[in-house]
Amino acid sequence: MLWNGQRVPFTLLGGYLGAGKTTVINHVARHADGRRIVVLVNDVAAVNVDAALIADHDGTTLSLTNGCVCCAISDDFAQTLELIRAMPEPPDHVLMELSGVGEPARVAPWASTAGFRLDGIVTVADADQIVELATREYVGDTIGEQLRAADLVLLTKTDLAADRGAAARSLIGGHTSASIIEVRDGLVAIDFVLGIDRRDVALPSSSLELGGYDTTVVDVGSPTLAELEQLLVELPPDVIRAKGLVHCSDEEVPVEAHVVGGRRTVRRRPDLDMARTTSRLVIIRANP
Repeated sequence: MLWNGQRVPFTLLGGYLGAGKTTVINHVARHADGRRIVVLVNDVAAVNVDAALIADHDGTTLSLTNGCVCCAISDDFAQTLELIRAMPEPPDHVLMELSGVGEPARVAPWASTAGFRLDGIVTVADADQIVELATREYVGDTIGEQLRAADLVLLTKTDLAADRGAAARSLIGGHTSASIIEVRDGLVAIDFVLGIDRRDVALPSSSLELGGYDTTVVDVGSPTLAELEQLLVELPPDVIRAKGLVHCSDEEVPVEAHVVGGRRTVRRRPDLDMARTTSRLVIIRANP
């Protein structure tokens, strides 16, 4: 059975040409925090990873010392997915950068094929150009489709927009109720991008401004299941997102902990290997 029935979370990263998708990809590749991520990009050469992180490069695959792999997407996308399925151990996540004119909804079914599950669709929007681009014939339709498919929108280049992105936010809000996070130079908490999990409720609906959140990692040890549940209940109200895979002392399988806004949940994960647990929670808090 493929990876013992485990389905690897798969995130689609869309957005029109020049929005800043590759910058986000670069940030994720450099800050994987121990996670083994397969990054699918249209051009490996565009992923400007620090040379010290590169373990091997054969022209189509960039292997990194942190366990991540960046692969160029072949013309046969199904073949690319087969290469991932052929890995002896499943990666922790797959992140795919779509073409600038790609429509995420058309690719989404591939992210739920054998061995994978769609974790979420993230759309990158350029505050400096998206309003004007949306008025163009055909281009506007593409941008609309990209926004409507989004579970999360990353708003970039607000420093270049005269209104600091106000018009862009209004446009985006007309297409989707997804959360909008303002980012600069691709600096976004990775657990926003790689932790949407469509089985959870959505992120808070209000926009988070640049610098409006802090991310910390907390080692929780090996609590009992009841202690873990109580720990989540006692998290302060400014925690807007938390996630982790925990080894509970009274459980024989990993326990996944989730905080999304005011919702706190835990669920047993018999489909995962206990050796993959870190007993750490990644906690994202809103700044006052």
